[in-house]
Amino acid sequence: MKLLDLFIKKRSSKFRSAYVIINPAAGKMQINKFLNLSKSYFKKYKIKYEYSLTASQGDASRLAHKAVQDKYDIVFAAGGDGTVNEVANGIMSSSKTVLGIIPLGTVNILSLELNIPQNPLKALDLIFEGRVNNIDIGKANDKYFVLMAGCGFDSYAIYRVNLKLKKYLGAIAYIFAGLYSAIKYKPKKININIDNHRIDDVGYFVVAENAGSYGGMFKLAPYADFNDGLLDVCVFKKYGFFEVIRYFWGIALGQHMDFPDVRYYQCRNVELFSDENVLLHTDGELIGSLPVSVTVNKERLKILVP
Repeated sequence: MKLLDLFIKKRSSKFRSAYVIINPAAGKMQINKFLNLSKSYFKKYKIKYEYSLTASQGDASRLAHKAVQDKYDIVFAAGGDGTVNEVANGIMSSSKTVLGIIPLGTVNILSLELNIPQNPLKALDLIFEGRVNNIDIGKANDKYFVLMAGCGFDSYAIYRVNLKLKKYLGAIAYIFAGLYSAIKYKPKKININIDNHRIDDVGYFVVAENAGSYGGMFKLAPYADFNDGLLDVCVFKKYGFFEVIRYFWGIALGQHMDFPDVRYYQCRNVELFSDENVLLHTDGELIGSLPVSVTVNKERLKILVP
């Protein structure tokens, strides 16, 4: 024990205060276990801390913004990608506040992309073992996103996800919603401007990626990079039940880039618009409808990584 005590005393971190925002959808037992362990952790290392649980959409952004005003060094998003998205939106008003990720809940693609430990306490331990990286963050109209902005078929599938099914099946719920949507969705044309130039391509399903992964299991944008200052835009030009199946089978096998009806662009700005009502999402959360201007934000996101 004495050797362990000496090791503990030698550990130091530049973070002296931490605010943890938790999505209760992760489950009561998991949250209680995390709270008990992390409170002991913060006390052991004499890090000032505070916790808040969200109750509704928008709470995480509001709480993160308050943490910035209260000058917390790091704000942790404890939940899935939706929670990370909201916390990122809340801290972008600061050039100093760092985002930390505690993977809890349904799916956390960003943590997988950045090799953040999936064990919550090991993720928390990046306070000592990690480093701060500055990564690109996108903006869809006035809403920031870390992973992607998408419209068309996938936004409709997100709209159709059954929340109870999502709670019990996790990411698999999106597969069921996707199959249902492939049958029910009425295709709507999406027009595209790339870096302020109108292009001839019209899509029925368009995704602007900041990260490479889509749904955690697939690489939709194989050339996407958090540090290149560019968006990677995939345009799927056809629509129909069998076309959707073909596209996602191609994505699963990493072959969709070879399809003649798939277009891939790298750009700093993409404008998407339609004559019809087309739903729009950022990081898997619906935010409205087209039109939208999607850009890479000038200021970058500070994030704790291994």
